[in-house]
Amino acid sequence: MATPNDYRAIARKTDRPMWIWAGCALVSVLLLFGVGIVVAITVLNRDDEPKAELPATWPSKPGLALRPVTMPTGEMVAALTDETAAQVLCQAIPEQRWEEILGGRTLREAGQSCHAVTAELDVSTQMAPALPEDTSRGLPTKTTVAGKLAVIATDKDGTTLGVELVEVAPHIGASPVLHISLRGRLVESPETEKKARALAEALIAGAMPPGPKLPKTGEDGEIALEKTEPGPIKDKPLPVISWLLCGELGRALGVPIDSAKPNFFASCELNGVTADYSELSTAVAPTTTVAGLPTQVDGRGVVVQLTDDPAGQTLKFKGTGDLVALAEKAVPPLLGR
Repeated sequence: MATPNDYRAIARKTDRPMWIWAGCALVSVLLLFGVGIVVAITVLNRDDEPKAELPATWPSKPGLALRPVTMPTGEMVAALTDETAAQVLCQAIPEQRWEEILGGRTLREAGQSCHAVTAELDVSTQMAPALPEDTSRGLPTKTTVAGKLAVIATDKDGTTLGVELVEVAPHIGASPVLHISLRGRLVESPETEKKARALAEALIAGAMPPGPKLPKTGEDGEIALEKTEPGPIKDKPLPVISWLLCGELGRALGVPIDSAKPNFFASCELNGVTADYSELSTAVAPTTTVAGLPTQVDGRGVVVQLTDDPAGQTLKFKGTGDLVALAEKAVPPLLGR
């Protein structure tokens, strides 16, 4: 350790006062001390930052697990009920492809949309009635994706993308737009626009293999009759459900279906009787059963509850004649029994 005599000797040799050298030493110590504090604060701040991890519980509380679902073809993806469309979008491409696009292990669940998460990203995909005119991220910009009209908006939090898969008027009940929202879960995530585009292209290819076009629809939703093989209505596109309803009405009534009037919105009218399917309905207050299912019978008709949820899927029959007896004949084939 330097002594006062040492500093005097240095001062004599350099012609500089001893106090200058002492000051330099003190400044050096303070600088080193300051650097140490900055490093410590930086390390502590990093430790305090939330770690990006996958959710411990999945599906989430409002979410539904993926289940086997029939994949649509052609334009029929635009005519599915919300939950079926969510299941289809979640499964239109393999899990490995999801992870390649999003850059990490991916969890998926269904509901009103297909919801997917990685450790860093939160993604929602669903079919929507129309392209958005604005988004939470501002006015979207027109572009193309897979050769189709699209709008996109990106900011530091993520990207929203809408792609018009089918050119139809929104009022007929179709959902012709693929809507994707992709954002960072905890921190800013780079390349969200690139990933949103890649995901849209993959989903379009997976959910729209060659197949039928949507039927032309009149002002009141009427569509041409198409005779189909009997079968369950579960997960079918809305027009197909209508054609299946027409077929079962004809068999239950014992009449030809040539005069049946199917509607885009999953309903059919024949000989004064209408059968109508609903994904979400006014809660059923059961008064009896039809085909073993809770059923409400009142002046408005016969409403059969198809699931455990009283406000969920229903088949409603209204019109003339013995509607309960008609429903007993028509419902089982529509459920695949």
